[in-house]
Amino acid sequence: MLLSKPLHILICPLDWGLGHAARCVPVIHQLIQAGHKVTLAGQGRSLTMLSKEFPSLQCIQFPGFSPAYPRSGNMALHLFLLLPSFFSHIVREHGKINSLVAQHEIDIIISDNRYGLWNKKIKSILILHQVMIKTPGWLRFAEYPIYLFSRFLISRFDECWIPDHAENPGLSGDLSHKYKLPGNARFIGPLSRFEKTEHAEGTSSLDKRIAVILSGPEPQRSMLEEIVKKQLSDFHYTATIVSGKPESDNTEEVEKNIIMIPHLTTAGLSTLISASSLVICRSGYTSIMDLNAIGAKALFVPTPGQTEQIYLARLHQKAGNALFCKQEDLNLHTDIAEALNYTGFTKEAVFSALKSTIAGLRKK
Repeated sequence: MLLSKPLHILICPLDWGLGHAARCVPVIHQLIQAGHKVTLAGQGRSLTMLSKEFPSLQCIQFPGFSPAYPRSGNMALHLFLLLPSFFSHIVREHGKINSLVAQHEIDIIISDNRYGLWNKKIKSILILHQVMIKTPGWLRFAEYPIYLFSRFLISRFDECWIPDHAENPGLSGDLSHKYKLPGNARFIGPLSRFEKTEHAEGTSSLDKRIAVILSGPEPQRSMLEEIVKKQLSDFHYTATIVSGKPESDNTEEVEKNIIMIPHLTTAGLSTLISASSLVICRSGYTSIMDLNAIGAKALFVPTPGQTEQIYLARLHQKAGNALFCKQEDLNLHTDIAEALNYTGFTKEAVFSALKSTIAGLRKK
């Protein structure tokens, strides 16, 4: 049912890979269906991806924190040393969002993992699956204090939407179930952009078809691309590699048994995953929700040093959903066969909680 007075809602995801933008897709669809006006904000590949999914929506450049990832070394330590810069950016982007809200007459902000995007005068909503932050072993003593600080940042928002089931462990495990939730938090069920797509049924003829979905920060995204291309080039599988470059105007390239595609629409990616016997990808939380929506098998290769992705890969390997392999240990000649022996994710499409949450949106 359309509203008599539509709200003007600003959607702004974090630009660390495409996952945060991708999981905003079903939220945007529901907002538009409810009759609201939606404006997109952000930067880089994530904003480019959303602009292609929703070409009729206004897009605003709103730079976020973009850490530089090293090619080698202790990734977790590198990210830890960036924390002061990260917190400084939160303060700066909070100041910028206030002027943007006034300039564009925004009624509600929905931020995905951008902690500075709240405003006292209007309803501010944070989409977040990491109520607590997984720390490396040498920093485990700080896990609970970091969780308390995370709660403080979350408390600045009017609402925190957690894209998972309330029942432990859900899809996110400890990340949203280990510690007590903030008072403004609620579970809205897993989010997937494959909500409205039709999934092809797998057949025995697809047994030798592999999908590789690349995303995440550079240079690690390119490093994984180089590894899989080299290992798959003399393989008996047909592989389609989606490079995660929505800004590219290149068309697909075919070399031997490998098809290279810069980017696919939601419908195209859904069709590819459904028609493949295995998906090789990062173990980002959005990828897990997407695979769960389709019911796919996966080989997870976490971004080196990203403790969240490493934890999620181990969690779902233990559950029998997917194989976990470190990037430096990847050997597709043996890993693919092993990954195919896993049960895979259970096909699930539950969006009733999101729909009811959107239906209940009101001004502050």
